Formats: sequence, C-alpha cells, structure tokens
Amino acid sequence: MTTHSTTTATDAPVAATRTRLVVAGAPLDNDNRGVEALGTSVVAHLASAASVGGVSVLDDGWGVRADPSWGATVRVDRIGVRNSRRWHRRESWARIRVDQALGGLGNPFLTRLARADALLDLSGGDSFTDLYGPRRLATVCAPKEAAVRAGRPLVLLPQTFGPFTTPEGRRRAERLVRRSALAYARDAWSHEQLLDLAGTSADTSRLRQGVDVAFGLTAREPDPGTVARFAELAGELVVGVNVSGLLREEDAGGRFGLAGPYLATMVELVRALVQRGAVVVLVSHVDGGDPTERDAAAHAQVEAALSPSERARVWRLTPTLRAAELKWCIARLEWFAGSRMHATIAALSSAVPAFGYAYSDKARGVFGTCGVADHVTDARAVAGAEAVERALDSFTARAQARAVLLERVPGVVSRARGQLDEVLEAALSWRDEPAGTIT
Repeated sequence: MTTHSTTTATDAPVAATRTRLVVAGAPLDNDNRGVEALGTSVVAHLASAASVGGVSVLDDGWGVRADPSWGATVRVDRIGVRNSRRWHRRESWARIRVDQALGGLGNPFLTRLARADALLDLSGGDSFTDLYGPRRLATVCAPKEAAVRAGRPLVLLPQTFGPFTTPEGRRRAERLVRRSALAYARDAWSHEQLLDLAGTSADTSRLRQGVDVAFGLTAREPDPGTVARFAELAGELVVGVNVSGLLREEDAGGRFGLAGPYLATMVELVRALVQRGAVVVLVSHVDGGDPTERDAAAHAQVEAALSPSERARVWRLTPTLRAAELKWCIARLEWFAGSRMHATIAALSSAVPAFGYAYSDKARGVFGTCGVADHVTDARAVAGAEAVERALDSFTARAQARAVLLERVPGVVSRARGQLDEVLEAALSWRDEPAGTIT
C-alpha cells in the first residue's frame, strides 16, 4: 500500500458567519475521472462562495494535507479516511468508529465533522447501491453514518440511488435517506428511487430532483502537445470514442448482463466511423485501480484489431489527463460515443452531441435531462451490428442533437451550480438548530 506524503494542517479560525463543510464520496485527483469531476465541481463552487470559510475533502490518503490550489479565500484540506488493515491508524474507518464512540479523541476527521455545518456526500455518483457487494456499500455509507452519529446535517448531493438487491442493503439505505437533511437525485428515475427509499411519510420538500454536479465542471486547457495536435486536425471531422475497460473482459457479459461481445462492438464502431471519413480520438476516463479495468487497455485492444490504414485515423489521448483537461478535449469534437457516463457528461455539458452505450439505467436519465434520451442504447439489450447502427444513427443526427443541447444545456449547467447554492443557504440556516434535530 502506497503511503502518501503528509503535511499536518491545523484547523485555522473561520469567521463565525462562514460555513465549514465536509465533502465525502468524491476524492479529488481520483483515477476515475468521473469521480474526480464530481469532487472538483463541488469544491470549486464551494471555494468560490463568499459564505464558505473551510472545506474538508475526504480521500484515501494519509493524514491531513492543506490544499492551497483553491486560492487564499477558503481553506481547503484533504483528510485521509479508508478501509485499512492498519486499524490502529486514525484514517482507518474501524479506528474512526472507536474514536467516535469514545468522544472523538482528537481524531482529525471527527474534529472537523464536529465543527462542520454539514457533511455533503456524493457516493461516487453511482455507488450508493449494493450491486458491488457489502464491503463497497459499507465504505460508501461510512461517512454518512458518521455524520448521523455526530448529529451533523447530512446532505446527499445529486447521485443515483440503488438499485438494492438485498434486504440488508435496502434497510441501510432507507435509514440514511430518512436521516438526511437534504437529498438530491440526479435524474427523474433516481428521484423515484429516492422517494421510495424515504417512504410515504417523508417530507418530500427535502427530497429533490437535481442534476449531476459534473455538468458544472469548468474545462481546463491540457498540455501544449495535446493542444497542438487538436490544432493540426483543424478541418477534419474529429469524433471521440470512450471504450470502457470495465466491460472489455470476457466475463463482463455475465457480470453485467451484456447482450453480446462489447469489445468487438466498439471495434466495429471505430472502424465504421473511420470509413465515414472521421478521425477517431480514443478518450480514457479511468486510469487506475484494477489494471484490467483501465480504459487505456481497452483502447489498445481496439487499435490492435484495426488495419494499419484505419489506425492512421485513430489518436489515443494520453490517459493521464485530468477530468477538466479531458472536458476541454471533448469540447473540440463533432460527436462523442462512450460507455463511461461522465465521459458523455463532459460532451453533453459542452453541447457536443453524444451517444451513450450504457450497461445501467443511469445514463438514460442523465441524457434525458438534456433532452437527448433517444441517443442512449442499452448494452444489455443490443450489441454487435445493431448497436453500431444505432450509434451511427446518432452520429448522422448530430446536428439536430447539437441544436437541442444548445437550448437545454445552459439551464442544466445553471441548475448544477444553483443546487449547491441551495445547500449553502440551508447550511447557514441549520446553525440555529440543536445538534441532532435536523432530520
């Protein structure tokens, strides 16, 4: 296990009129650029708000590290919390639960949580589910449950709720939803699941339909070499494709119920786009964790399956680009197809027509937010030539889709930022409430 460098930071005084917040479930600089996009979008907005004085961002590092990259107006710290066999360390969730039961014992996370006006939780966007097993659900629930135990307001920022396939997982989610001060779903389908978890007696005014916060991510120019390469492609029909490393393995069909060989489908899509005169940019959106699930590994397989003349029309972006840099690149494309949902959100939020080749229900809801739900195809129902045909229908209709996006996306981006302002306003109002009564 790699030990991150640690700089001890003290909790500097914050003006009494400014809020302190803890952000969980979306570590910054995450190897999954979708999760990074969520965290970066939220922290950037909080750091620019006059009402905020301090933000503590939970990640899987070690110790407390000051992050000066957000400017001098708001103090931002990164705090390590993790499932660790080093249970004696204060970053370990096992140790955190013991420390909390004994009054905190100076645990850095618990100290900040006790002083926070709210804990804002993102669950990685789509991890508040038991589909990935009980251990993953326990990790996702840990900061939420710590906030409830501390009597601090829990805010579930826009995310997907469920599905829950076990009675234990569902009961755990119901408890947390019902104890939250505010909860946002990121699309209409998820909002229905949220209302169902909350029960018929819930105060629906605090159970809101929002939008994915990554719509508010600000793009950032990447390295000069990448910028120059895009300039060289001026005048070409440049499109993008994201091939998910998660779905490329032979057992993916069984794990996710795919209708057919995923990788072969994506190879044929790239080949078809090249035949239509396009330059295809392969965009990785996950570059860490299990090496077999990295998108770059899938892209290498796609290229290997192409002929030399086809490969000459394909460009693989470096997988180390950050989320904001990838959004800058995607914004320069004529059309985009992908299976990583936040890669497609980078396109949609830039008014770039996109096609989602999805393996869950979440993508259709997010595309529907932008008025283009018909540009999603379920990989669990369609594969091979039919899936490629549907993608090419989306490609052909890209001008019409762009017109819809130009009309709809500004409102979605405004909502992505406005919902965070709602949370900040609520956090200020909760200061007058006794601890543990905001449920």
